[in-house]
Amino acid sequence: MDPKEVINLIQSGGVFDLTPEHFEGRLMSTAEAEEIFKAFDAFWMYKGEAVAQKPHALLKSGKHSNGFIMCKAVLHYPRICHLFANEVVKLIERSLAERISEVDVIASSAYSAITLGWEVARLLSLKHNPRMEYVIVEKDENGNPTNIRGGIDQDKNVIVLNELMTTGSGSTWETREAVIECNTPEPSPKIFNQSFVLMHRSEDFFLADESPVVPIFHFSIGNYDPEDCPWCKAGSKAIKPKLDNNWNILHGITE
Repeated sequence: MDPKEVINLIQSGGVFDLTPEHFEGRLMSTAEAEEIFKAFDAFWMYKGEAVAQKPHALLKSGKHSNGFIMCKAVLHYPRICHLFANEVVKLIERSLAERISEVDVIASSAYSAITLGWEVARLLSLKHNPRMEYVIVEKDENGNPTNIRGGIDQDKNVIVLNELMTTGSGSTWETREAVIECNTPEPSPKIFNQSFVLMHRSEDFFLADESPVVPIFHFSIGNYDPEDCPWCKAGSKAIKPKLDNNWNILHGITE
């Protein structure tokens, strides 16, 4: 099916009818991914000019934004997670080309990326490497992905995968750093230069170590320090999307 037909199917309530065959021979478009997330009330983006009458998002980092994406609300459905994992695999195959058979491990951070990472590893194991492994990077007491139990064999080739990226020094970088340091003081496993991100809502296409990020879907969503936020300057109020009735307020459903 072409993207327009797929979007019509989603908007008519058929999101669970989607299969990888609907995207056979092509990549899922960003517009299609957005519609899938909207079907689960998991995507909000303020696309108009900043005005005082409309609120904007206060992120966990303290930054302000004109958009918010809730991956957990989508990826906990195995059928939908499979759709997105299939798209990740396509990009990994395209990006690594002849090196795809070298991939031994997929590593992703807790929690929302666990189901995605597992499914990507499963699909790659069926197509390229029956000994494919999946590794969870667990969060520490500060909520940062830093811990890999038992480390990773130093001879293994690892791909870092994240479900969402906001900045180049956030959880995607922390996951990569955890892989690099997981065997300390023993040698690190081998790590592919590219990290892969499902929903990329960042202005950064490189991580803190200057390694590249391959976005599956990129969204031009702003992330601002409060003092530089154009929405605050327009008189708009910053609210936490997941708190109380704020999600509906951001969507203009209620005040």
